[in-house]
Amino acid sequence: MKKIMFITNRLPFPNTDGRKNMLLQYIRQIKEIYPGSEIVNLSFVDDEGYLKHRPDEIDQVICLELPGLAEKLFNVVLYSLLLRRWPLQVSVYYSRRTRRQIRELVHAEKPELILYDMVRVAEYASEKQGMQVLSYDDLLSLRYRRQLEWFQYIPSVFGGFADKLPGRLKRFADMKPVQRWLIQLESKLLNTYEKRVASRFRHLVFTSPSEAESFRKLTRHDSCHGIPMMFEADGRRGGGLRAYDSNKLVFVGKMDIPHNSSAVVYFCERIWPNIKRQAPEATFHIVGKSPTAEVQRLQKVYPGVIVTGEVDDVKHIVSHSALLIAPLLFGTGIKTKIVEAMSWGVPVVTNRIGVEGIDANHREDLFVCDSDDEMVRNVLLLLNNPEINDKVSRNSVRYVAGHFSSSAARKHMELILS
Repeated sequence: MKKIMFITNRLPFPNTDGRKNMLLQYIRQIKEIYPGSEIVNLSFVDDEGYLKHRPDEIDQVICLELPGLAEKLFNVVLYSLLLRRWPLQVSVYYSRRTRRQIRELVHAEKPELILYDMVRVAEYASEKQGMQVLSYDDLLSLRYRRQLEWFQYIPSVFGGFADKLPGRLKRFADMKPVQRWLIQLESKLLNTYEKRVASRFRHLVFTSPSEAESFRKLTRHDSCHGIPMMFEADGRRGGGLRAYDSNKLVFVGKMDIPHNSSAVVYFCERIWPNIKRQAPEATFHIVGKSPTAEVQRLQKVYPGVIVTGEVDDVKHIVSHSALLIAPLLFGTGIKTKIVEAMSWGVPVVTNRIGVEGIDANHREDLFVCDSDDEMVRNVLLLLNNPEINDKVSRNSVRYVAGHFSSSAARKHMELILS
């Protein structure tokens, strides 16, 4: 395979969040399988400063332009609200000029494989050249349906791509009385669209093997693959106690994404005060890029809460924490932050949403909580009991080594490339 094209809704680098890490994994696996291949990345640019971090595995980056205000409004009104043909996030990413640009580049480059990053760029698919692959990440329609129960904790319905909306529509979307309606609308549009576009692509990719299998049965598509993030387990956990701050717990994630911002707001309102009363020296660090105003407010209202924003070395901060907390209210797919912390030997306290796609053992490899009170108890247990903390740390490393190895992920990529 000589030339491969990635069309991404944001730059797949640097490694600032789980989605970028996932895309870089795909790129590096392809380079391992076909060392002489050329990878061209056509991408909308989320931060121009990131361009200088282009990894060696990507041979060329071509920047794409989002539609202007008038075209966004036209797409939203016609294709989303009137025709109900596109989800809102497809409408605000679709530009006719960019579609022509992509077609011309595909014609000129003649890639043998084109991978499209998430359904919001699916309308740019070109059937005339190369094998077409759509990476869903996970089922966004299911994620939006789950948001309905917790929409009061969501500062923006659309999370990280809210800034792509026209200003008036964004202000409209941020009004609480209309958020429920918008979530319902987007979930319905996505549910139809995710199934409809599947037939345009030769292969479909998910981060969760269980979601891939469910979607295969739903659509009867003959090539649905679950390629989870691969992690190198920390081999240093073989001997000696882990050095960590016994008063520190941490949450990690891009903080303008609804499932992350809602989790920390909920945790601070409902759970953190009970922990703080029983562990006065405890601190809760919220680590991640683009914290919303509501997330920033938490450190002013709740003692011991620290909002760091983006940091240079996430691993250093997480590895020196007593535990990672993941009180996710909604979400889909395998939660990268959880498996990554486990790979570093950091005990995890989460819930049923957080553990989806991870068949680890409760109280052995991590803690899975069914109530706020149970979460409080398990956090305090890991803060106060170094023996249990160390046992779960060692078990979590072994679990990741056995279930998220590079060989398992590469096997699925080889099937797609073949």
